[in-house]
Amino acid sequence: MINYYFTKEPSWNRVRSKLILTMKLTFLMVMIACLNVSAKVFSQEKLSFDMKNMELSRALKLIEKQSSFRFVYSPTEGPFNKQISVKVNKAPITDILDQLLEGTSLVYAIEGDNLVTISSKGKLLKDITVTGIVTDAAGLPLPGVSVSVKGVKGLGAMTDGTGKFSLKVPDNAILVFSFVSYETQEVAAVAGSTMRIQLKESNNNLDEIVVQAYGTTTKRKTTSAISTLDMKNVAPLPVQSINDAVAGRLAGIIVTTTSGAPGTKSVISIRGGGTPLFVIDNIIRSSNDFSNLNPNDIQDYSVLKDAAATALYGVAAANGVIVVTTKKGTEGSTNINYSYNQIFSQPTLFPTKVSSYEQLKAINDVYVAEGIQPPTKPEDLEGFRLGTDLIKYPNTDWRKVGMKDFAPEMRHDLSLSSGGKVTKYYASVSYYDQGTILRTDKNFNRRTTYRLNTTSNFDNLNLTVTTNLDGFVENNSQPGVSYGNLYSHIQNKQPRQQAYNEFGLPSNNTVDNPAVELHPQSGYIRNLSRVFNGNLGVEYAAHFLEGLKFKFNGVYNMYNSIGKSWNALAPSYANGSTTPIYANPPSLTSSSGEGKSITLQGYVTYNKTFGDHSVDFLGVYEQQQFYSSSLSGQRTAYQILFDQLLAGPTLNQSVGGSEGESARSAYLGRLNYTYKSKYSAELSVRRDGSDLFVPGKQWGTFYAVSAGYSISEENFMKGLKDKHIFDYLKFRGSYGVTGNSDGVGRFLYIPGYGISSVGWVIDGKAVQGTSEPGSLPSVNYSWQTIKSRNFGFDFASLDNHLNGSAEYYYTRTTGFVVGDPKFSQTLGIGLPPINFAEGANRKEGYEFNLSWNNSVGKLNYKVGLNFTRFNTLTERNTEDQATLQNPFTRGSGVANDFLRTGYYNAGFYTDYSQLLSGARIINANNVTAGDLRYQDTNGDGQINGSDNRRIGTNTMPRSNYGITVDLDYKGFFFTTVIQGAGNRDRYIGDVVQGASGQTLLTYDFQTDYWRPDNTDALFPRQVSTPSVNGSQNYQISDFWLIQSKYLRLKYLQLGYDFKHSLLKKSAFQQLRVFASGTNLLTSAKSQKYFIDPESETNNYGYPVQRTISFGISAGF
Repeated sequence: MINYYFTKEPSWNRVRSKLILTMKLTFLMVMIACLNVSAKVFSQEKLSFDMKNMELSRALKLIEKQSSFRFVYSPTEGPFNKQISVKVNKAPITDILDQLLEGTSLVYAIEGDNLVTISSKGKLLKDITVTGIVTDAAGLPLPGVSVSVKGVKGLGAMTDGTGKFSLKVPDNAILVFSFVSYETQEVAAVAGSTMRIQLKESNNNLDEIVVQAYGTTTKRKTTSAISTLDMKNVAPLPVQSINDAVAGRLAGIIVTTTSGAPGTKSVISIRGGGTPLFVIDNIIRSSNDFSNLNPNDIQDYSVLKDAAATALYGVAAANGVIVVTTKKGTEGSTNINYSYNQIFSQPTLFPTKVSSYEQLKAINDVYVAEGIQPPTKPEDLEGFRLGTDLIKYPNTDWRKVGMKDFAPEMRHDLSLSSGGKVTKYYASVSYYDQGTILRTDKNFNRRTTYRLNTTSNFDNLNLTVTTNLDGFVENNSQPGVSYGNLYSHIQNKQPRQQAYNEFGLPSNNTVDNPAVELHPQSGYIRNLSRVFNGNLGVEYAAHFLEGLKFKFNGVYNMYNSIGKSWNALAPSYANGSTTPIYANPPSLTSSSGEGKSITLQGYVTYNKTFGDHSVDFLGVYEQQQFYSSSLSGQRTAYQILFDQLLAGPTLNQSVGGSEGESARSAYLGRLNYTYKSKYSAELSVRRDGSDLFVPGKQWGTFYAVSAGYSISEENFMKGLKDKHIFDYLKFRGSYGVTGNSDGVGRFLYIPGYGISSVGWVIDGKAVQGTSEPGSLPSVNYSWQTIKSRNFGFDFASLDNHLNGSAEYYYTRTTGFVVGDPKFSQTLGIGLPPINFAEGANRKEGYEFNLSWNNSVGKLNYKVGLNFTRFNTLTERNTEDQATLQNPFTRGSGVANDFLRTGYYNAGFYTDYSQLLSGARIINANNVTAGDLRYQDTNGDGQINGSDNRRIGTNTMPRSNYGITVDLDYKGFFFTTVIQGAGNRDRYIGDVVQGASGQTLLTYDFQTDYWRPDNTDALFPRQVSTPSVNGSQNYQISDFWLIQSKYLRLKYLQLGYDFKHSLLKKSAFQQLRVFASGTNLLTSAKSQKYFIDPESETNNYGYPVQRTISFGISAGF
């Protein structure tokens, strides 16, 4: 079955039929369970038991497991360890209890909701009903707090979304309130009035839940590198994507905002790797799904960084894993939360341009210096200086022509949470509308996300059923020339170029005129995306073995997209004319795509504590099947302005499309053992199968081992613990081997052919080619291998106020699947792929994080610091003949170890002796003072390609750090993130250099060029054209290389919650107003060129944005 699965493409119809059948069977099981529950509620429950020589307490526990009854008793008030024997068949609970308690001093009473109290005769406790509300130190309600009765098993409740609880307990009961990250409290039960319990945050978070691969654990048991994020101060930030919100908050996480264009998502990396794997509610999802996840829906956020943490996800987790769980409903009254944000954004940087007069005067001066007639006559120069005739002497402010002062954005979020004893639900909807800084109202990005999570607990069946339904609709509209191109046109246009004629109509005197491109009649690029995900989970807790659970997950994912690109320019007008002039005729491209996937998972888990020993086991079988298709069509040279394919001419039309199916399956397991919360060890194994490889080599077995030693639990550490030098100290390490299939094409083991349009003339006849052979096939390749090591420690000190961790990691990737290119040209065809045994990439680094949390009176505060540093090295890769000629350029295509190759600069020429004695570029004959000098690195007396050397580091920052501050005081709250990056270089582009086609002084900062009175300049001397000195100044060299390190005030939020003052007795659980900002302040060397340090372009693309926002949130 498995061989067939990978050697034949799966039929989508067969997959769909299996899914429908599975869903029907699951639905039938759930309906039977519901009917069974209903039947037992409305009838007298009949039970059958055969108990022989069993302790009374164990017998009661067995009844609880196999029925809906719960028992309340104190083990010290009666002979609950007495051996009993009872055999009954379909008997009521009263008959069974009469036999169990016969001959003892115990009596029982059956209360409502099948609650049975047992006590000694004369001491039968009277039940009372207690109600109350649980809040945090700031007075805000805490949902999900566990309320139990001390010394009584099986009796308890959870606070609802408003922090309220209601529970029937024995008189004089002691209530125990416990919640993750808060100190446990014990309070005597009080009837007749509402109890008000205020929990205090705990500095000891060792029992905090940590989301890991396919489940959860606690920090105390964790032996791998996992970072968690507290969503409390993250979710409220008015950001477009959850990726934006985590920047600067976690060690090892690198977030780069490369563009501010509407709909553009930030890029996230773990320890400098590629795109990580994203997992939502234990299901692998796309990066686009994750980016569009509503931050307010996230309950837990974890980052899995080492092989031990990621091993269970196999090959897909080579770059790390980000795992989140979404919020679930809570029992109790309906809890409603709503928030609104109004956001205003503008570029972080915008260079100031010189005036037309300043530009033309500088150009004239250059021509005079070169002994050439100046291009601008004195009377024209004076006309530009006076600026009285802007048609003849333009001085256009292109920023005003193409840009608004700010771009508007807004966000609405609404969520509801509620539930009864059986079913609980959480529902949410979010709407985000992002406008553009460009002077147009027809371009935007609008996104609606939705979610419905339900959890149904059928306690008497030991069954839990969960459903998660979520999705989003995203509509993006941008100019026909794209955001990046249009913004660069605004930025690069010269002030002496004309935007409008004297009638205020867009001028045709300027190529790529933004006034034309932004006209309402201009073209557009539109994309509409829809995504839907459905997840059905059924979990059964075995009654025959405590701690054993079985679970099934079935997931259906569907997406479709529609794209339309109407390439049309609005009319432009000549000076003195109102007659429209149309440029090239319009063209239209329409495209659509869709995809479906099915994920099936079968779980078995076992969790048990035996005295000092704790065992956690997980076993999973998982299979995934994918289907995708796309279709596109294009027609050009439209004669009418009608943006439909059918309206275009058929000449030169084109169509395209694709369709594909793929599959993957895996077996995986994890075993964790802990002794006395002191020693921990974990083993993870995954067997992956992929149809990328030849049958017989499709499966790979990968593993990881890890161990932890909590040395602070040793007796010899007691003195240090008592003095709070080390409240907690744990050392851990891991080693893992993971498979990787990145870059491996499909069906490389089968001879392939490509469609060819090449024709020949044979014997005087035209022969049209239809196909051509591809690369040679091969069966000698399989999984690439990644070996990883991680060592770290976690600590808490000074009464748990100071917490921190540190990591060192090293990874090495071998076995690249490639065809050696050295002989491809000789052979005339691509060589067959192999695992390149000599090739390897490696990466090593370290990271740490520190946090200090405390309170002073009513002021609660937390300060954090995190730092990440890594380096990569390509030990060897395949090379062609060109790179073999110069060993310094080896690996230039890898772009991991260095930025690019170029010359080393030696500053400016300053005197003739340097000109006469130094090596120069061939044909650079008019070099003079103020031109750039280059080092003759190989000493052959000339500057050429042999002098190229590696320059700069990769654009991925090698050092990253963040500082976080969170404060709250009597209802006021404040949070800020300062984020920075280092060990990163950027090569500035030709526009910024002033070498774009011709040397043009465009920006104010470019006036700092070399002159005899300005030898310590930012730019070399100005020349009339680059060819004057053989383009000496614009060769690729480290002169144009700048450090792109930066320090940035990434986020800041300040607000107040009126619940602390005016609304203490109102229905509101919170009513907050706040102001926020992003990218408010930046310090970076690239700013002198007016380039944002995070920007993706070396010239000027759509800029990174600074935002100011105002918002309100309410909960009731």
